Amino acid sequence: MKPGFHLGKRHGTGADDHDHEHEEVDCYASGVEDWNKGLHIGAIFIVLVVAGLGVFLPVLGHFVPQLHMPRTMLTLGKHLGTGVIIATALIHMLPGGYESLNDPCIGNRMGDFGGWPGTLAIIAIFAMHLIEFVLSNHAMGKHAHSHGLPAGLAEHSHDIEGGAAALVENDSTQTASLRDDAGHVHIADDSLDKQQQQENCDAVAVHTHHNHVHGASFLNDDMTAERHKISTYILEFGICLHSVIIGLTLSVATGAGFKTLLIAICFHQFCEGLALGSRLAEVQHRKHAFLRAILSATLFMLVTPLGMVIGIGVRYSYAPSSPASLITIGVLDSLSAGILLYSGLVNLLAEEFGTLEFRGYRTSKKVACFAATFIGAGVMALIGKWA
Repeated sequence: MKPGFHLGKRHGTGADDHDHEHEEVDCYASGVEDWNKGLHIGAIFIVLVVAGLGVFLPVLGHFVPQLHMPRTMLTLGKHLGTGVIIATALIHMLPGGYESLNDPCIGNRMGDFGGWPGTLAIIAIFAMHLIEFVLSNHAMGKHAHSHGLPAGLAEHSHDIEGGAAALVENDSTQTASLRDDAGHVHIADDSLDKQQQQENCDAVAVHTHHNHVHGASFLNDDMTAERHKISTYILEFGICLHSVIIGLTLSVATGAGFKTLLIAICFHQFCEGLALGSRLAEVQHRKHAFLRAILSATLFMLVTPLGMVIGIGVRYSYAPSSPASLITIGVLDSLSAGILLYSGLVNLLAEEFGTLEFRGYRTSKKVACFAATFIGAGVMALIGKWA
């Protein structure tokens, strides 16, 4: 079995019955050979510490003044994690889904269709987009209803527009009255009246804009915070889903491939932890913000070791090349790829690089953020050669 973030086994295609019979035996072979108990149990604690270090650094640095870290360092770590997440989806999870779901041991159980991994990834992307839209829309309606903003703003806007029309009409009447008995128009006075009319209209427009912005500014702030919260938890869901898979993968790996895979997963978990922890620290809650961030960070820290414990528990009965195992892992790999791809591109890459805060950075810091993202993706792409 090739070591990697996914479970699966490549098979050669034999033409004679002997090879076919041997392939069938391989498909249902169970158990893990040369399994080192001490090394695998020790790996659980190594991954636990590395993942915890990555996710808790930004969380504790944000909430605990004594552990404060330079904001630039946390920002670069977050962008490094963004590159890692995108590369993980495209280089580790999605190819793993193709390898598993197109394995010869599955036969035609998937309908002889080789595009299932991409299809499942697209379904996951659309599902995440729909969920995020529905939740954000619900939150927007809830906040707006509680403040009574739509009706109030609409009514106020109508009054302002009516006032503007009245002012324009009044100015027009005044302009018409400037004609003398001979029908001549006083040009100088008319110019002044036009100027006054424009000033009145400008004042109304500014007043209207000010009231709209003033009335909805806190709603916009609330919605920005709510969308950030929703996207952060969607990101954590995708990360936790595939973290179980890579934990299971690591627990049944053996030989030299195990050490390579352990190093790759430690780097991967640390960088993902930085990205997730940075966003968890920024999530706004009305109360218990620190406790909620700690609980979410703890979930991330524990989920990969949990997958490793599951793998250790089933190592004797687990058949990695059985159709059921290949389909299960292939589906989870593909769905995870879609979730991570959506979260990485939409909620991390596009959102973080599009904020006014980022645009206000000095040029050197912007370059450093882009470089961190590229380095994270590049390292994960390089790791994909061995893991």
